[in-house]
Amino acid sequence: FVDCMIYLWNSDKTKMIQKAGFGPKGSVEEINKQYFDVMPGQGVVGYVMQTKEPVLIPDTSKDNRYRADEMVRLSEISVPVMYNNELLGVIDCEHHEKDFFTTQHLQILNTIATLMANKIKSIEAEQSLQQSRIEMYSMNEQLSKAKLEALQSQMNPHFIFNCINSIDALIQSNDKYHATVYLNKFAKLIRNILDSSKQDTISLTKDLETLKLYIEMEQFRHENKFTATIKADDVLLQDDYKVPPLIVQPFVENAIIHGLRNKEGNEGILTVEIKKVDDKIQYCITDNGIGRAAVEKIMQNKESHYGMQMSYDRIKLFNKEKTASVQVNDLYNDDIAIGTEVTILLNIM
Repeated sequence: FVDCMIYLWNSDKTKMIQKAGFGPKGSVEEINKQYFDVMPGQGVVGYVMQTKEPVLIPDTSKDNRYRADEMVRLSEISVPVMYNNELLGVIDCEHHEKDFFTTQHLQILNTIATLMANKIKSIEAEQSLQQSRIEMYSMNEQLSKAKLEALQSQMNPHFIFNCINSIDALIQSNDKYHATVYLNKFAKLIRNILDSSKQDTISLTKDLETLKLYIEMEQFRHENKFTATIKADDVLLQDDYKVPPLIVQPFVENAIIHGLRNKEGNEGILTVEIKKVDDKIQYCITDNGIGRAAVEKIMQNKESHYGMQMSYDRIKLFNKEKTASVQVNDLYNDDIAIGTEVTILLNIM
């Protein structure tokens, strides 16, 4: 053996390239100096790529498949590197003498090709495992970050301060009854938020209870400027379905603060519907507010709602998806904006 070459697929498996050699091109530097790749059907190596069968040529001058690399040689032997009928590469050897290679050489190279295939697959499996570990580590980092952000931002601090101010106003006006009612609701809401912040997921029933308290406090703060309804399928309420705490609250807050608060009069309507759709929990949040186009005009040069982006990120992490399963539709009647509909899908746990 004076001239041997190992070919492996390129990245998109359209051709084979020289990866390691023995003889004149026995180093990576020499291979790169005289670049030589092979398409399926091109030369002896290309023939082996197509047939997945070994070839022994005693006299290359009499075989029209022969394709010279850096010089012409008179005999050639080529064997496929196979793993479970998958072609990984080709081992190709040439010699300056005719009739040099024998069937024993063929057997040796077939054995080497089998060992090589097993080693390549072993390396690929280890690399895949390493990549999975890296991705898992990255995912855990993202989850830890999301947990911290959720603890910090599960409820808009302006909302909390405004609730306290509203209750204080009732106390100052000596409306002890309503002050007591709303103070109790507010205390329960805060307690629920603190309890849920300690957990990655909570029951859907518990989460809807917190959402209901939040909406009631917003109705109180905005002097019943809107009515609200929460509807959930019985099958979802009866079973112990788990969801991330307050996962849709920022979307509800967005509908109230931007869509309904800016609507004239006290005829705002907010509806939250929760259904089981196949293997998903579907939330549909609908408001009859002023619509996104009008909101954008009002919100020009104002800071965007950070909780919304955090919710998108939390949904992506919970569903293990690249794009959050959130769809926002603008509602119109004869080209007049009549509100917004947000649909959110969560995987069932």
